[in-house]
Amino acid sequence: MVKMEKKVFLIISLVLLTLFIVGCNGTNGADGPSEVNYRTGTQGLTLEFPTDTPTEIYENDQDVRFSVNVRNKGAFPQSDERADFRGKLWIGGYDERILQIYPRLSSSIAQGVNLDGDELEGVSPYNLNGGYSTIEFQMNVGELPNGMPYYDPKIIITTSYLYKTLASPMICIDPEPRSTKVREKVCEIQQSISPGTQGAPISISSIEEDVTSTDFLFKIYIDNVGGGLIIPESQIDSNPNEGYDWRDLNKVMIEEVSVGNVRMTECRPSIGREVQLMDGKGYIFCRLDKSVAGGKAYETPLNVKLSYGYTSSSQKDIEIFEEVSFK
Repeated sequence: MVKMEKKVFLIISLVLLTLFIVGCNGTNGADGPSEVNYRTGTQGLTLEFPTDTPTEIYENDQDVRFSVNVRNKGAFPQSDERADFRGKLWIGGYDERILQIYPRLSSSIAQGVNLDGDELEGVSPYNLNGGYSTIEFQMNVGELPNGMPYYDPKIIITTSYLYKTLASPMICIDPEPRSTKVREKVCEIQQSISPGTQGAPISISSIEEDVTSTDFLFKIYIDNVGGGLIIPESQIDSNPNEGYDWRDLNKVMIEEVSVGNVRMTECRPSIGREVQLMDGKGYIFCRLDKSVAGGKAYETPLNVKLSYGYTSSSQKDIEIFEEVSFK
């Protein structure tokens, strides 16, 4: 009997000890900081029609309602950047003499629907899904032309908006990478660095670094990876269904290029100017005076910030049938 009691006591003690260890580990994991890389992906604002969107309507139907979901899958704007956000939603692709579409909160679509930066805040450590907004519309159907049994337009929803890309890959600053001196170095210069995606439709795709006798040299490659169109920031409020002048497209503003907290000595194009993308690609060439580094090797971020207007679309096929009457 005594042996049995000792065995039970031992089992209970082991169970309690196990629970104590698990509890301690769980507490440490919950309280400890966790690193979340939220600047990933190649999209900004995305559009989708809900599955219950009406696709078959009839001549003379009135107040047919549908909605469009707008979601921000990128990293701009963060909470302190919401005031910088601008965006609009537009509709086109149909004959306005047969079909009229109105925003539920307005009487006209001609000026576009303003998008709310507070609702469409970007992906962040506390909001990994990004912000979203639902815009409601109504359709009024007129009469079909004589002899036309149906009309099947493609409803095109387009969003035009301001967006920004921020890349901060770690680079090596070594003023004497080919020195024969024996010394401990925390890093080595890489000829090509791939920063990955930055949670934006315009991406810093790669960076080439080199060192001369007087300068650090950087070639920063830019790609349009979002599948949309780069437009001037000044034309975000212009109706995309009216088109753009091709000479104004594919230009990205260079807001910042710096090594750590040190601004680049010189860039081409210059910081504050636009870089032209050809076939969705472009680059910035920058140099940094070698005297900035002193005589030591160290790691630091290369900060690149770009801004641009962007537009992307989604479409939905609908069918309008002739109203049938029996007499």
